[in-house]
Amino acid sequence: MRIMDTQIIKPIAVGDLHITRFTIEHFPGDALGIPTATPRMNWTYSRTVPDGSQILLKISRRIPGAQAREEYTYLPPEDNVLVPWQFTPLASREEVFATVQLVSAAHKPLSDPSATLHFEAGLMQEYEHVADFVGPSWAEPETDHRHLPLVRTEIAIKAKPKRARLYLSALGLVEAEINGVKIGNDALIPGWTNYEQRVQCWTYDVTDELNEGANAMGFWLGDGWYRGRLGFDGGYVNYYGDRLGVFAQLEIEYEDGGIEHVYSNAWDRQWKASLGPIVCSDLCEGERYDARLEQPGWSEPGFDDSNWKPVSEIFYDPAKIENPDTSPVRAHEINEPVSIARTGDTPDGRGIWLVDFGQNCTQRIRLRIAGLEAGQSVELHHVEVLEPNGEIATRTLRRGQQHDIYTSNGTDAWWEPRFAMHGFRYAQIEGVVGELTVADIECHVYHSVMDRAGELETSNPLLNRLHANASWSMRSNFVSVPQDCPQRDERMGWTGDICLFAPTAAYLYDVYGFLKSWLKDVRADQVKWGTVPFYVPFIPLGGWAHPQAISTWGDSAVEVPWVLYMESGDPQILADSYELSRDWIDEVAGYLSADGVWDRRPDYVLGQLGDWLDPTAPPDDPTQAMTEKELVATAFFARSCAQAEQIAQILGKSEDVVRFGDLRKHVTSGFLGRFTNLDGTMTSDTQCAYALAIAFGLLDGEPVRRVKAGNRLAKLVRESGGKVSTGFAGTPFVLPALTMTGHNEEAYGLLLSEECPSWLYQVKMGATTTWERWDSMRPDGSLNPGGMTSFNHYALGSVAEWMHAHIGGLEAIEAGWKRFRVAPVIGGGIDHASTAHVTPYGKASVAWKTSETGVELDVTVPIGATAVVELPDHEPTELIGGTHHLVVAL
Repeated sequence: MRIMDTQIIKPIAVGDLHITRFTIEHFPGDALGIPTATPRMNWTYSRTVPDGSQILLKISRRIPGAQAREEYTYLPPEDNVLVPWQFTPLASREEVFATVQLVSAAHKPLSDPSATLHFEAGLMQEYEHVADFVGPSWAEPETDHRHLPLVRTEIAIKAKPKRARLYLSALGLVEAEINGVKIGNDALIPGWTNYEQRVQCWTYDVTDELNEGANAMGFWLGDGWYRGRLGFDGGYVNYYGDRLGVFAQLEIEYEDGGIEHVYSNAWDRQWKASLGPIVCSDLCEGERYDARLEQPGWSEPGFDDSNWKPVSEIFYDPAKIENPDTSPVRAHEINEPVSIARTGDTPDGRGIWLVDFGQNCTQRIRLRIAGLEAGQSVELHHVEVLEPNGEIATRTLRRGQQHDIYTSNGTDAWWEPRFAMHGFRYAQIEGVVGELTVADIECHVYHSVMDRAGELETSNPLLNRLHANASWSMRSNFVSVPQDCPQRDERMGWTGDICLFAPTAAYLYDVYGFLKSWLKDVRADQVKWGTVPFYVPFIPLGGWAHPQAISTWGDSAVEVPWVLYMESGDPQILADSYELSRDWIDEVAGYLSADGVWDRRPDYVLGQLGDWLDPTAPPDDPTQAMTEKELVATAFFARSCAQAEQIAQILGKSEDVVRFGDLRKHVTSGFLGRFTNLDGTMTSDTQCAYALAIAFGLLDGEPVRRVKAGNRLAKLVRESGGKVSTGFAGTPFVLPALTMTGHNEEAYGLLLSEECPSWLYQVKMGATTTWERWDSMRPDGSLNPGGMTSFNHYALGSVAEWMHAHIGGLEAIEAGWKRFRVAPVIGGGIDHASTAHVTPYGKASVAWKTSETGVELDVTVPIGATAVVELPDHEPTELIGGTHHLVVAL
């Protein structure tokens, strides 16, 4: 049966056809300090492009000290994604203003020019990093809770600058001020990288902040990831170094073409350091600030710094300073309190208040401090949840107590910590004078800058909350690196979590640059440690101190680049990560038994992690899953081999195509021979086992066994009463496996269950983020007694991938969404739903609703892409770019 399709198309006219989005590489918009001299360009169209048209690309480019020059070229309009740079390569510091416009063959305008895109090359050459890292010159005998320094200098400028750039980095964390004004809106700069291999240098336009005459620059320095205490089991301090330093390179251009440079250094005696008001600051433990130690005007000209000491240089190889591929951490929306309750008093009669912000996430409180005498303090405790008796729950935070203290100098002030970051919903604020009101609190949400790419809305409010929880947990944990949790003393870049969540992450947000940057550190740690570590950047901690190859976690070396390729259509990410992916495949191939099964136990205490956090596992031993660990390991490796084979094919590495293809067949054969039976059952009769076998295509060559396996999986779901029986490894694949084998009713039953363990149990218990454990909170409101309990982990939120593809009905078929599937699965009592995703070609969307006779769909196909509508009992229908209304009888 054919689907009835009514396409809504307006006549094309100048002014109605627009270039709707113009970017370079994978940056969201204007970009300073890009890391390439030949940036590729992307743009999208609002409507179908007329035959015979062209793209007019115009740029104005200028190197500091030189005159601008105009260049242009004409391009075919159909190639509008990752268009190669059309001009001579950019020089360091060169800035470009670019537009694209659709014109006819006779060069007559068919659209208005796009919005002007401004971008600028960073410092491309090692020798251009002239500044030194400088910091305090005094001895710091402590290893923790060190008093943090300030660094300053003054400069004289002969005239108001035409253009000025500050190239800023640090060993530690840094915030810059010029003439008393904070530079940029970023936090936790320069971010967490493997500092042994690289540190990022950020570019800021400071033209407006500089004045003719005297100027001053000041820098706050913090321990951060560089020398702060990192991780669990007591953590590790000073892992990268024990001395803080700022790298500041100020480059000024005047109207007459003159150039002036100011470099941080220890030799000209113009850079000085002093202790500041931040007594100590730890990312997890919190920050202590003593306003009595403030030095007003310290970052302004004319300040008396005669008591400050000259700085000391900290050597760092300038070849390791790089321009970022990603975007910084920044404050986003504000969460206002939903309730403020006085719960007691301090011994001197000041109030103790419990504030509920309504949303668990990564955030920091900016608090109005009023009425305190000099020496009096306000203390802030941040927690995710409350104990059943209403007290704040701090046990699950372990060492990372998220405890901030502000000591007053007797003057009212607003204050927010600079170098700590907290994951919480509730805050206990102690020592407030008078009443605490909403007007006294601003709570800023923090995460790395990422463009929102995907949305979902359904007729079921519980599912909408579940989807929102997945998004909140992702944002909470995408803070410089993909962390596992934002609240306790861990916050590590666990490779298994992102391996499982990457497809969901890429649908929700544009994570290309964010994960591309992180993959560099995965490769660096792989080279250093001989395998893909459990988490990256890797710090040797406790029982995890000696990395071993483990399934799922290590498979991120192949899965994450593959997901980014499928999302973007950019093979460069596959090329950049090829050695990482190849070496993982080659390493694990050496651990296989003769039949192709990965059954060699890793040489550390936990062995394979398998279906980690299977709900049947005891609270203190999350490895005790029902599914054989060797089964899980072999299944994931078979998928990695299949992906590696495709990657080699795309990159033209023919020998590896054959090698990986043979390995895939060998591992698949071993999986079938060791873990499946002829009657379709498996040696591990679990939801996880069947889900992996089906979802990874390991039964595709055995159609009868595949059908039987699907039936058995559906029966297991029914026998469980709709309860989830999978941990980290199986959870992302159980619903897809049910749908792939025609068991949509069971899939919806599992998704919509409200009994523990289930996704909606968390929602019904008031969760505003995804939990680490299915039962992080017990039905009676008590907390899971395990030592590892988080209320903000994104891994189990991977269910959102199935929700996008099967409730919303939107799923990529080809890389870059050149072709995508529209195939909503009607069921679960849902009578309408909509989803949208920003593809490289523009926004794709589906909105559907049921009627008495069938389903109505509104489908938007970006120009340049093709949608394939696949619905039960109907022939597939292809839709070209435009907006379509479909009426389907079901």
